[in-house]
Amino acid sequence: MPPEQLLLASLLQSFYGILSDLPACQLRSRLHGAQCSGPCKNQCAAKMISMKHVLLATAAAIALATSNSMLPAAAQPMSQVDTVTTALNSIPDIIFYKDAQGIYRGGNTAWAALLGKPLDQLIGKTDLDLFPEEMAKSFQAFDKAMLAGGKPTRNNEWLVYPNGKKVYFETLKTPWIGKNGQVLGVLGISRQIKP
Repeated sequence: MPPEQLLLASLLQSFYGILSDLPACQLRSRLHGAQCSGPCKNQCAAKMISMKHVLLATAAAIALATSNSMLPAAAQPMSQVDTVTTALNSIPDIIFYKDAQGIYRGGNTAWAALLGKPLDQLIGKTDLDLFPEEMAKSFQAFDKAMLAGGKPTRNNEWLVYPNGKKVYFETLKTPWIGKNGQVLGVLGISRQIKP
């Protein structure tokens, strides 16, 4: 259940709890627009103030729940994964990352376009699965040297798109570092420098 609906359900439950606790004289007097004049007058007034707050909170929750669903997609909040994914896919440079064994774990749509396949068909593959052998071994050698040195490296290389278009790229490779400081693998960014 979405958070807005959980909040709304909780508020409504509180509202019904307050209503069921009101003495009958208070309910009657509210229906007829009169003040409670019985021995429970102070108790009734306190419960009505509490009910008023719950009603206001319920109205606010309903407004949030309904207005959020009517927002344009761009204005609705995204998860962190969705935010990072859309940001990576907005970058025209090729971005990829692979683990320490050289297995691709992700990339952006520019990377998928270079290889001419959907992203889900690239994840779990190695350079040898995706590129001609000589090129793949070159990529692996660059990765190994960069990881051994522990510092970012740059190299220039010709890459060929599936349509045969040959493009000259500068590729930056850097260690992919996990949140605990351990090296997870290689992060690469390739930028076209010559058509």
